[in-house]
Amino acid sequence: MWFSSQTPHGSLGVLLLSLLFLPSHATLECRPPGPVVPKPRYVNSHPKLVAATRKLTGVLEGALAGDIHAGWPVENTSFSIGLIMHDQGDKAVPVWEYHHLAPGNINGTRHISRDSQYLVGSISKVVSDYILLRSGLGLDESIATFLPELADEGTLIAWKSITLRHLATQVAGIPPNCESDGLEQKEWGANIEEMAFQSIIISRITSSPLASLTSATTQFLKGMVESYPVAQPGERPVYSNIAFTLLMYAVEARTGKNYSELLEAYVTEPLGLRNTVVSPGDDDKAVIPPVDNSWGSNYGDNAPGGGLVSSLSDLSIFVHGILSRTIFDSDTAVREWLKPTSSTGSLHSLVGTPWEIYRTGELTPDHPHVVDIYAKGGAAYGYQAQMAVLDEYGAGIVLLTAGSALATPPLYDAILTTLVPALDEIAREQAMDRGYTGLFVDCPPSPSSNEANGSISFNVTVVQDQDSLVLLGIERNGTDILASLREIWSVTIGGFLAVTPSKARIFPIDIRNEDLISVPDGTRQKVVREDWRVEWELALSGDTDLPGAGLSAKNCLAWTLTDWMYYGSEPIDRIVFVLDAESGDVIGLEIPYLRSGVLQLVKTP
Repeated sequence: MWFSSQTPHGSLGVLLLSLLFLPSHATLECRPPGPVVPKPRYVNSHPKLVAATRKLTGVLEGALAGDIHAGWPVENTSFSIGLIMHDQGDKAVPVWEYHHLAPGNINGTRHISRDSQYLVGSISKVVSDYILLRSGLGLDESIATFLPELADEGTLIAWKSITLRHLATQVAGIPPNCESDGLEQKEWGANIEEMAFQSIIISRITSSPLASLTSATTQFLKGMVESYPVAQPGERPVYSNIAFTLLMYAVEARTGKNYSELLEAYVTEPLGLRNTVVSPGDDDKAVIPPVDNSWGSNYGDNAPGGGLVSSLSDLSIFVHGILSRTIFDSDTAVREWLKPTSSTGSLHSLVGTPWEIYRTGELTPDHPHVVDIYAKGGAAYGYQAQMAVLDEYGAGIVLLTAGSALATPPLYDAILTTLVPALDEIAREQAMDRGYTGLFVDCPPSPSSNEANGSISFNVTVVQDQDSLVLLGIERNGTDILASLREIWSVTIGGFLAVTPSKARIFPIDIRNEDLISVPDGTRQKVVREDWRVEWELALSGDTDLPGAGLSAKNCLAWTLTDWMYYGSEPIDRIVFVLDAESGDVIGLEIPYLRSGVLQLVKTP
């Protein structure tokens, strides 16, 4: 049987209702999320990255010297940039970094480095969510359970229905700030009455500079009870700073620790961060711009949403922990943390915990595909920051600026468009160099001859095209197995849906297991078995004159086909690369459903 007993024939109808989507052109628009090829390794001295960082350095220095238009006042703006990789040696030392101290700087440090301190604004939200996740509180508990003051019957906001998860993922539907945290009337830049506003005097609820559940906090919570909702809980993302104040109130209520103590207990002490503190920071280490700024401010109860000080070295450690899957106690917890939790009105923007996820197909023009950037931006007066995780490449970017807010967008865009294509090229090159492509057989050729020693019953060819690795051929005793699979497809799925499988693309799925195998000299070799999955490139058959033809083809539901067809209790879309455990190089390949055993790599491109 080609279908597992867990997948009865009758359930195909349910699947096929979702398959009126399939792309009619060969692209990676419908690939599985994640890496196209294995993440690049040991990139710091790779010629392609060296060339890319040299190019980026030249562009930055040209902008600072006035040779090209920077787009921001370079004399007043300092910045630090770092590229972090999953396998870098020192967690605090990026594989590449660049620092610039503006000539107009008068106060603060005179020697900018990776340990220099910046205000990081709303990157604080990532740290606060991390504290929440480490605290062990139930994310689906109501915030009113921890803060009963919010359960007031007269409130307009459905606080009892708002969970810690809603707050952490920006879908609580509550206001972004306390009334007093918004722009004051005097900051509107004009006479209020000349703009036809009435001059009014109201009492304001001010947030407490204290970091504990005091009477001032009770006053703050009273203000929350009297606030208007912005959206229904869980309906859509609404950016909120005070959501993180409330989250830390909840953790404090359960643990008895204030925010500074929580930061030390869950973040700075276990991760070894030396420069991450609640503002104010250390003036001697500070990058203080010669423009209006909020360095030295006491953010009080607003600190969890935007009042942290940090450095490139500390954020490098934090990002490295995410990339290496060590920041939590399990790989699964890290993967779950990075997943989106809601969508926006844009095709390119999703929201997470509290990630601002940007999806773009413009970063790898030579190998077009969507790259997911799990990012968080932050801003304070005189400061902007950007932290980004590009998990596909095992890479992260940290950008810290002090000075003009105009600097961050062009710097960030220049970093991404210069470094990401290089990482993509390195990953593809390394996939070939490590042996993921080539000819795999079950009887290796004689060292003194081009002929095989004996009869070859299995012959598997893997190549790399512009888009991905491709399973070009599987032959068993001269029979074309891929052609057989296409024929079986036409009899099974093809009988319900007019689609034709063509190219068998393969993608890594981050599942590895250590093993010992016998090698020709009779010894046992330690290996890693690495799972990949086949994703058929599919095309719609037939045509139509009906309006809107092809519209639904853009709805990528190919993920619904994974692991559906079995032969001998093995999925026919699973292949396994066998890697040397020490070097990480490919030594063989298995086709489990054909019981191929380990086929040895005998010829590379």
